[in-house]
Amino acid sequence: MAEDTSLEAALARLFNTPTGLKAASWITLTGGTRLFSAGDESDHLYLLRSGRMGVFRHDDDHQGLHLIGVIKPGEPVGEMSLIADTPHTSTVIALRDCELMVLPKADFLKAIEAAPDVLLALSKQMIERARSGTPREGRRHNTPNVFAFFALNDIIVRPLVERIAEQVRALGYRVAVLDKDHHGTGADIFAEAEAHNDYVLHVAEKPESHWRLLSSRQVDHTFWIADARHHSQRPHSDPARLPASTLNLEDSQLLDPLGLQRAPDLILIQAQEADGRKVIAHTRDWLDAFKPARWFHVGEHSLPDAARIARIVTGHSIGVVFSGGGARAFSHIGAVQALREAHIPIDFICGSSMGAIIGGCVALDWSDAEIDAHIREAFVVSSPLDDVTFPFVALTGGRKVDQRLEQHFGDVLIEDLPLPFFCLSSNLTSGTIKVHKTGRLRQALRASISLPGVMPPVVEDDQVLVDGAVMRSFPALMMRNSHLGTVIGVDVTRAKGIDPKSVHVPKSLPTWFLKGDWRKGPPIVSILMRSATITTAADLEQSRLACDLLIIPEPEGVEIREWHAYDLAVESGYQTSVQSLAQLEQPVTQLRKLGISLHPNIPAFTPDDSFLTPPRPDKLKYTLKPQGVTLPRFLKGPKKPQPKL
Repeated sequence: MAEDTSLEAALARLFNTPTGLKAASWITLTGGTRLFSAGDESDHLYLLRSGRMGVFRHDDDHQGLHLIGVIKPGEPVGEMSLIADTPHTSTVIALRDCELMVLPKADFLKAIEAAPDVLLALSKQMIERARSGTPREGRRHNTPNVFAFFALNDIIVRPLVERIAEQVRALGYRVAVLDKDHHGTGADIFAEAEAHNDYVLHVAEKPESHWRLLSSRQVDHTFWIADARHHSQRPHSDPARLPASTLNLEDSQLLDPLGLQRAPDLILIQAQEADGRKVIAHTRDWLDAFKPARWFHVGEHSLPDAARIARIVTGHSIGVVFSGGGARAFSHIGAVQALREAHIPIDFICGSSMGAIIGGCVALDWSDAEIDAHIREAFVVSSPLDDVTFPFVALTGGRKVDQRLEQHFGDVLIEDLPLPFFCLSSNLTSGTIKVHKTGRLRQALRASISLPGVMPPVVEDDQVLVDGAVMRSFPALMMRNSHLGTVIGVDVTRAKGIDPKSVHVPKSLPTWFLKGDWRKGPPIVSILMRSATITTAADLEQSRLACDLLIIPEPEGVEIREWHAYDLAVESGYQTSVQSLAQLEQPVTQLRKLGISLHPNIPAFTPDDSFLTPPRPDKLKYTLKPQGVTLPRFLKGPKKPQPKL
């Protein structure tokens, strides 16, 4: 039998040499402990036997750390600096409770005389890392696979976690569920569970504080679970019983020295009506008390909701992005119909300008018929932009739009929507993008469609907000960072903008009024709408590259203010989406990009304003590095779309 020449086998032989056996020692590190820092002298070789460690590098200003790789069991630590005889260039920190074998430098040099193949194997690894650009890259290392589910109140969470685990298995993965019965069984149980399963789910009920504290040091990401049918009561108890974000700074650092777990996700268990729809309540209380990164509403006994959490955990979730585009954005409705007919779930939704309106309908979990009825009445039966006024601020008064948004969306809050949703507006006061992820839905939608010069802006907290498409018409990059799964983008910004005929001055004002063309507004409306939503080729290309599946409807004859062309735009969106789905080589849930380095202990980025401002010096920063981002491959030759039933 040929000798195993792998690096792990070579290291095992090294530590089994007489020198290695005599000089090596064992050490244990709790999660969050620093093994060494950049600049420290390299005086030991480490071999990770269990756990997981992160490799970090400092910013140029040495005020933050970037994760550049993850070390898994069987891999060496600190070997590059040891061989090169230089100080460490990176900082290594335990991301789990870890066990390591340690060999002093002098003994390492003596041991490789008896096992020279180790030096050869280490040299090969160093060359491979140098060629790849950064050490230990690869999605398989950095994708989170160990999750905690911790109860915040007296609800029993084990049944929900078991349903989630069953849905993970249905996706074809091996999964283990660990509970308090595994407390005190030794650190090997965690390593074994991770080695023999694709995913490991830790579950802790509220009273199980010691098990929760131990579990929190073994996981990549935490989900809090609460019964939202009761108001949140911010707990005041001993630190071991509290999630990290509810603690003062000193206690929080004791439980979580790196701050890696300070932004868990929140699952709120909601009551359900007879038809299965959730009765969502008290969301704002829970968000104020625990400030989660993301939140998800789950029906008490809902299997589809458990399946959605399973998709989010495994990176099979689907996020859909809708661009702006005026009346052309009605194409998004047809795209939604096609996705639903193909049984493709929508787990996250976002949009800009008119895309935000359609996205809000989807996030409300409206049926196709409900979306059609609401949009027709609000935007098609009569123009929402015919309340022309003296243009002190805008050509229209905006009252009709305000009334229709209130009529159809009421006072629902974004945080109470059944599906995670955000939309954009452009902040003219600060010159930044405003991301709406909480607050009254209709007010956020009103800001997102407030075309400068056409509709009055929205003033919120002394900030002037206008149409989101002014700064970002197609927010696919933001959706890309909001979850680990597939991004489907429906973009109508490429469609024809202004027909030259539509900007001609009417030859006869009486005829213009009699024909009803005045309801569209004067030609300046088209000019303002197109000017406010124009997108540069570079921005558009970057946004489109963030999509795993890009759908580009071309609604012929539909101009950005042709509200009456509703049916034509919807049909165009439907047919284009059916064709795009028919041409895919693999299931939509498997279209996620490869090579995106995501930190295993940090939840996916939640859209807010933080990406526009410099990070605080006292916070760790993590780098997401796309590697070879490409659009999905398609089969040669278009397939004939299936007829709409």
